[in-house]
Amino acid sequence: MAITVQMIEEKEFKIKVKGYDQQEVDEFLDAICDEMVAMQAEINSLQNKLRTQPSPLPGAFGSVPTPAPRKAEPVQPAAPASRDTSEAARKLLDNAQQVYDQMVADARKEADEIVSGARARAESAVGDLENEKERLKSEIETLKAAARDYKNRFLRLIEDQTHVINAEDELFKED
Repeated sequence: MAITVQMIEEKEFKIKVKGYDQQEVDEFLDAICDEMVAMQAEINSLQNKLRTQPSPLPGAFGSVPTPAPRKAEPVQPAAPASRDTSEAARKLLDNAQQVYDQMVADARKEADEIVSGARARAESAVGDLENEKERLKSEIETLKAAARDYKNRFLRLIEDQTHVINAEDELFKED
């Protein structure tokens, strides 16, 4: 699948805890889009120049201008120079395409590294949060057990005091 500028501009990434700065990622992707647009415009411009060029320019694309023919020599046809220019233009376009492909591959590689790094940090953060959750659950259970124990001791104290009060009432009864 070929990646287009529109695909990059419309790509939405999920927001995770401790993820990358969304604005920084957006700015980087915008820079990639701008570079892709500029490269495509340059490729189109070169292709248009190649199509509209009626004959090769002297010295263009490394071709050597043909010297003026002598009276005794026949005039050389322009086809070889045109072929040289066309070949040079094709090589230039191939080179531009290779540079473009390499830039796209590098951008994909860097994007994959960014995504995998973000995933690793997110997984680590989730793991840390799970550990903290388990620690807090354990602490809550400890506090609940301590509260139950305190309640039971308090109820025994009230019962003991009630027995003391009832015993004193019996001592002071008038017979």
